[in-house]
Amino acid sequence: MKKQINEAIHARQCVPVWKKIFLQLSLLACLGVFSTSHAITDSGLSIQQQVSGTVTDDSGVPLPGASIVVKGTTVGTVADFDGNYTINAASNGVLVFSYVGFTPKEIAVNGKSTLNASLEVDSSLLDEVVVVGYGTQKKGEVTAAIASVDAEQLGIVQTSSSIDAVKGQISGVDIQASGGRPGQTSTVRIRGRRSITASNDPLYVVDGIPLIDGSESMSDINPQDIASMQILKDAAATAVYGSRGANGVILVSTNRGKVGKTQVRYSSQIGLTSAARLVDMMNGQEYAEMKREARRSSWNGTIPADVDVFFDPVELKSIEEGRSTDWIDLVVGNGYQTNHQLGVSGGSENTTFNSSIGYFKEQGIISNQDYERFSGRINIDHRINNTFKIGASFLISNSVQNWGSNATMGEALAINPLGVPYDDEGNLLFLPTNDGIRTNPLNELVDGAYIDERKFTRIFAPIFLDINIAEGLNWTTTFGPDIRIGRRGQFRGSLTNDNRGGPGDASITHFDTFGYTLENLLTFGTEIAGNHNLKVTLLQSTQNSRSEFSNASVTGIPYESQAFYNLGSADNSIVDSSLSEWTLNSFMGRINYDIAGKYLFQASLRADGSSRLAEGNKWNYFPGVSAGWRISQESFMAESAISELKLRASYGEVGNTSVAPYQTAGRLQGTAYAFGEESALGFALSEIPNAALGWEVSKTLDIGVDYGLFNGRINGAVDWFRTNTVDILLDRSLPFTSGYNSILQNIGATRTQGLEFAVSAGILDNPNGFSWKMDFNVAGYKEEIIELALKDENGNPVDDIGNNWFIGQPIRVWYDYEKIGIYQADEEALANSQEQKVPGEIRLNDLDGDGLITPDDRKILGTDTPDFYGGFNNKFSYKGLELGVFFFFRQGQTIRSDFHASNNSLFARYNNLDVDYWTIDNPSNANPRPNENQESPRNGSTLRYFDSSFIKLRNVSLAYNLPKSIIEKLGMQELKLTLSGQNLLIITDYETFDPEISEDAVSAGSGIVPSNKMYSLSLSAKF
Repeated sequence: MKKQINEAIHARQCVPVWKKIFLQLSLLACLGVFSTSHAITDSGLSIQQQVSGTVTDDSGVPLPGASIVVKGTTVGTVADFDGNYTINAASNGVLVFSYVGFTPKEIAVNGKSTLNASLEVDSSLLDEVVVVGYGTQKKGEVTAAIASVDAEQLGIVQTSSSIDAVKGQISGVDIQASGGRPGQTSTVRIRGRRSITASNDPLYVVDGIPLIDGSESMSDINPQDIASMQILKDAAATAVYGSRGANGVILVSTNRGKVGKTQVRYSSQIGLTSAARLVDMMNGQEYAEMKREARRSSWNGTIPADVDVFFDPVELKSIEEGRSTDWIDLVVGNGYQTNHQLGVSGGSENTTFNSSIGYFKEQGIISNQDYERFSGRINIDHRINNTFKIGASFLISNSVQNWGSNATMGEALAINPLGVPYDDEGNLLFLPTNDGIRTNPLNELVDGAYIDERKFTRIFAPIFLDINIAEGLNWTTTFGPDIRIGRRGQFRGSLTNDNRGGPGDASITHFDTFGYTLENLLTFGTEIAGNHNLKVTLLQSTQNSRSEFSNASVTGIPYESQAFYNLGSADNSIVDSSLSEWTLNSFMGRINYDIAGKYLFQASLRADGSSRLAEGNKWNYFPGVSAGWRISQESFMAESAISELKLRASYGEVGNTSVAPYQTAGRLQGTAYAFGEESALGFALSEIPNAALGWEVSKTLDIGVDYGLFNGRINGAVDWFRTNTVDILLDRSLPFTSGYNSILQNIGATRTQGLEFAVSAGILDNPNGFSWKMDFNVAGYKEEIIELALKDENGNPVDDIGNNWFIGQPIRVWYDYEKIGIYQADEEALANSQEQKVPGEIRLNDLDGDGLITPDDRKILGTDTPDFYGGFNNKFSYKGLELGVFFFFRQGQTIRSDFHASNNSLFARYNNLDVDYWTIDNPSNANPRPNENQESPRNGSTLRYFDSSFIKLRNVSLAYNLPKSIIEKLGMQELKLTLSGQNLLIITDYETFDPEISEDAVSAGSGIVPSNKMYSLSLSAKF
């Protein structure tokens, strides 16, 4: 903080003389003080004299604008831009020196004509203020598990999403990409998963208003508009959000204006992108060898002549000419990313503002995939008087995402490399070979042939009225409308993989959501008996959401240039629409109490009433309690190198909004039935109504330690937590005679427990030389299922093998046979007796040793839950140069790769990953023998499991801050140039595009687009 104050002082020293004079007069006017030739004095004061001097900080830096007041009077002045002042005071008077961010100081005149004052930074202000649910607290007073990310950290990685920017920077927050498409959202898990079937996404709250669309709508917010993000991790912190807090809460605070001169900010970035990794598919020669092997008469038989293997003249010609087509190279190219932001902020003592406009564009590495966003924001705060303050935050954004075709990548991987993309005249061939299954992926990239355009317009405009009723008593009313309008237009032409020469088809989908939040917040704070502090927070809240959906789909498009804009001209149409509404009414109370800032207590209770639940079961209550002991504030720690040591513990119960609107009432679906001898259409219940459905409830115990060493040079936190989640929604099977397969009930339970560690260290701190700052975090957790719908005769929970749910195991595991090799030529008898196989096929592990492979030989092979994950960031500074190196890692998880299932079939009809497969001359144990009679190997699923541990060089950057001697001549405050690279290095044993695959994309199928690496140049300037 002291550094920031000094920077502000230096900036003021650079102001022209006329502005200095104007500022002094303004400051005097704000203070209501005007210098005159005679001071205003009481008749009882001693002889007046003139006193002058300089006001500085404890390092001798002048404090321009510092206030000097004669104690007990209204006489005062302010220091000029060199920190000098002159004032008339009584010879026995006392001068009070003050400056924002510093501790006021009193000095007796004692007849002296010169008094210099050295002010010290207010140590209480060094205790960072963090945003918590419905309020703020000093970091030292926080008793829950809350982590913070500031704007500087969000700016480390250039990305369209602030959520993606946080990846690897917060312990216990696991963020994974869903693929490499531009604008594709990430999956966020805070302290793992709790629910088996419902969402595990956190709640997002922006400027105090919960978002209606979660992580998807976060992509509408420009990351450069965000001042900070607070992640509430334990239930004591999230209990104030009740039925929506089970999966953690992310609080987003956007930039607001500050008192002072108007500041203009501009930033620009351009980057070139390419695939971070590509896979090794077979070339033409390798594919031909595989196809010959697949046609071998038996595992140890003979290979036919080529004319009996290759029936397509195109293949034979390619073999003869040594021709091979690299289809991936044809469809994957280079892209780019550009980002521009212009912001203006400032304000007077009563009114402050911050405004910005932004433009972001990312062109994907596949030509018809891109993402573009325009955004505008204005935040304004105005103090009407000492009682009333109003403010607003207005966001408008418009984004367009062209998703592209999944077949582009899928066909590029699978198509025969002996095929050709063009005919002799250079025209695209729809079928590169005579095989009608695989189509030319370049057809998907023809302009207008395949369109999947997703447009969103967002208006988010919270407003508030703050009323200072009395000292310590405050009332705030907030109203936050949230509008998101979406349209998805799709068109697939005749010559695409979807239609294969048939008529084109199109669809258009609209989804409009309007929500609002209205909250009234009353806070009261007071000091009791000198060192006891009490703060009470009371909340009344209502949130309403209305979502409309409509869709029209047609086939038989008469002319393809119309795309999806004239659906009425088509032959066949299907129309669908829906409406979903819900309301949440809430009350919350919270008490914060501390003794001398050392012994800290917090308790809260929230009541949520939801329209989603049935009558008589609508209201639920969510308590939270926490306590802390700031050991470092004790007298026996006064001389210690430990500057901060706080022990804290918390417990809370929070809910998961897991019941869909109308689900408790029973929803209808269309059905066909016999009406006499005729067939008729009608409606029936799609599910059995269950009025007893309620929220899944997570109960979390957290024990943590916040620490700091050497006056905060090293600081961090350690947390252990355990979360027991009960009343998980699962389907209970019903007898067929009931007419239904199952009924949804609150019957499951899980447990998640883990450990988190974070440390930040200023290893070297030399403002005029070399500095090194390091941030490191790591976390790990264990999931286990405690209870399921199935019970044995004694009422004990049993495994649900059909769903791969196992008591005592993580929520998602891979349950299958275990491959231990390939049957070799000398194991023919064993292969036949044990599995009815022949040499060259997959050999499974006979777990029970009975000499046969049966379902009892299956085992849990792994889980997608990592052993640990985290990030390691280093920032090196030398004068104007800054070097940043940021690593992100995830270790110990297993992936089930459908990518390998699709691209390692060894069927030899499609291209294949270039793998080491078994032949009679190559007795490999890695992969089985190619076989034209098996579209995939027997037990081929055992080839899909991989350790997907990885370490990524997430970002490396080199920045240069131009010297002040240069930028001052340009009339600027700051000018910074940065060269950076993202995803330049990936260390992993998993051989595919990217081991970082979210649980939402866990299949890792062929449609996934490779993730990008990027080299970029950026500029940021302040005026």
